[in-house]
Amino acid sequence: MKKIILSVFFISALILTGCGNKEKEAVKESNETEKEMTEKSENQIKDELNKDESVNSDDQSKIENELGMKPGLPADFPKEIPHPKNAKVLGSLNSSDGTVVTFESNDKVLDIVEFYKEEMKKGGYTLTEEGESLVSDKGGLINWSKGDKIAGLMLGFDKDKNITSLVITYN
Repeated sequence: MKKIILSVFFISALILTGCGNKEKEAVKESNETEKEMTEKSENQIKDELNKDESVNSDDQSKIENELGMKPGLPADFPKEIPHPKNAKVLGSLNSSDGTVVTFESNDKVLDIVEFYKEEMKKGGYTLTEEGESLVSDKGGLINWSKGDKIAGLMLGFDKDKNITSLVITYN
């Protein structure tokens, strides 16, 4: 399970780092001189911004496909593990150690943590010996167990995008 969590953390870091570089390039391109900006029509500027957004989406899809992520929620996602509120599913990845599902949410890390603590307890899960690791408003890691089932939640907050990334692991 630790291998999955570390792998997911590494993969998430790669995805976030790669996406951040594209955004930096877009910002650099948008910092043209005033003279050049006045020469362009409003429609040309909009077209350029739309192209940049589509490149970012395509790059994100390529990264997910290269990693073997499948779009959507897996069919075997446990019913007792809640979906995060105000979140969208980015995809899932299966391995011999379990399944990893990634989400993005507009909610803050600590709000998500509290939600999961309550809901996982209702679902019959208890915190493992590792329990909570370094949980703060910037992210953290929580592990639960229920019989022979193990579930984990890894969170990270991107202050530039104001989005919380969530990774739920289970086996």
